[in-house]
Amino acid sequence: MMFVKLFVGIDGGGTKTEICVINAAGLELTRLSGGPSNPQAIGFDDAVRELTQLLNQALSSIREDDGGTGTPGPERSEELGGLDKREVLGECEKLDKLGAPGQRWELGLCLGMAGVDTHEDRERVTFAIRSYFEQTGVEAKLLVTNDAEIALMATLDRSFGVLAIAGTGSIVFGRTPDGDCYRVGGWGHLLGDEGSGYRIGLDTLHAVMRSYDGIDPPTAMTPMIEQAYGWERIVELRRYIYQPHIKKQDVAAFARYAIEAAAAGDPPARRLIERSAAALAEQTSALVRKHAWFVQADLVLSGSVFRYSELYRKTFRERLEAAWPDLRLHEARQAPAYGAARLALQLLPGE
Repeated sequence: MMFVKLFVGIDGGGTKTEICVINAAGLELTRLSGGPSNPQAIGFDDAVRELTQLLNQALSSIREDDGGTGTPGPERSEELGGLDKREVLGECEKLDKLGAPGQRWELGLCLGMAGVDTHEDRERVTFAIRSYFEQTGVEAKLLVTNDAEIALMATLDRSFGVLAIAGTGSIVFGRTPDGDCYRVGGWGHLLGDEGSGYRIGLDTLHAVMRSYDGIDPPTAMTPMIEQAYGWERIVELRRYIYQPHIKKQDVAAFARYAIEAAAAGDPPARRLIERSAAALAEQTSALVRKHAWFVQADLVLSGSVFRYSELYRKTFRERLEAAWPDLRLHEARQAPAYGAARLALQLLPGE
């Protein structure tokens, strides 16, 4: 029996989950995305269900593309629909047959998740995913870590440095070469998340309502939201936002209107984005002060807010470079899921 090694990286976030599979040479075989898997946002059971159905889809797609040999097929990117438990278990039964005749797959899997920060969180996720693989019959070695470590790996090809994440949520994470870890923020949308997509989205909602009340001047964000949601007046926001099914990611979705309006020169939107970037820069400075090594470290900027807002990136850079001129700032070069797959390589060393 010949074992074919595959390396799976998963980036589980508050808005989406991305999975990347590579071979031993680091070549990407497939990439898929699905819904959120942050257990603090959607609950543990739903998070595990999202993870397992993505694993089913990714591994099945490789089997279809290459006959189980671990050679790349066409790149894929799909939004997945929901599967109930019977469907998930049905797919599990198929996975132990993956691989060409005389072959079995051996997996290294690294899972980096927002909302999984404590030892107890990691143990719970590890147990659930290990149970999943026991049902499939696939050999797998697992590493469960946070979303910060995989993002560092994706850009620096190592898991130490400083990372500022501005996605749906936000966190600043630092790890020294000796393995000492520090964090600032990342306490969730009720206790923090300064500079995040959620906070920008919420500030956007506040801004348009203050403008409607005449407290603040008119803003281009108002007609943009009205048009996008098909509303005649912005006051219809109230009926929408207080619906029981509205979640954190629904609020974060409004950040795009602040980003777009700021890019078009709208003064209220520009001030909003600049304040948000300054807030995350303040948290990053607090992290740098925690250890002397961080003063001259590499700092990676990761997350959708950095990616989509030039003004946010510019403001953040200016604040950090003025306060810490020896920091080396890097924009993310690869998706965090790829960084997770690179970490998974270390779980199954070569012969």
